[in-house]
Amino acid sequence: MIAIILAGGKSSRLGEGIEKALIEIGGKRLIDLVVESVRESKAEDFLVAITKNTPKTREYCKLLNYKTVETPGEGYHEDLQYLLLRYPEFVSVACDIPFLRNGHINAMIDAYLSRKPRISITGAVPLDIVPENITPGYVFKHGGKEFVSCGINVVTSSEDSIPFVFNEPLLAINVNTSDELSVAKKNLNPNAKTAMI
Repeated sequence: MIAIILAGGKSSRLGEGIEKALIEIGGKRLIDLVVESVRESKAEDFLVAITKNTPKTREYCKLLNYKTVETPGEGYHEDLQYLLLRYPEFVSVACDIPFLRNGHINAMIDAYLSRKPRISITGAVPLDIVPENITPGYVFKHGGKEFVSCGINVVTSSEDSIPFVFNEPLLAINVNTSDELSVAKKNLNPNAKTAMI
């Protein structure tokens, strides 16, 4: 199974002209932090999904020889549908989750491969453990509990989906706002694989 790193968003909540994938945290760009985890995972290969919104990210990927695929850039769900036409199943990884590790990706792939029938899987963190100064992007209910989607999914054409729950507060941090960027910078230690709030 391949991984597709989604790096084509407008980053409108971070400010004009900022391409999220290229933001540096702990001496590394967000895209490189994610690529590092993907390369160390069970994913067979990876692509970076870019759009007309991210010309600098396109140039950066070319410089580092990251393979890319261009999507229409009309929105998250629209771009996933576009990718599904070319790749019937893949792990989608947002480019803005600095606390993603290869073990998270491996756990999602293993969960997917062990199920029959195979359906989509949404990586999630319980809402009640999300750090206070983080604004969840997408909250959903499952089994009477509330979860935050954490930006990693196994995407298929199946209409059914189940959550895969990670009890790790930092995994809920997607860098969408300046506040979330500050929290990520505070908690990311470039010399360690984990950080504490």
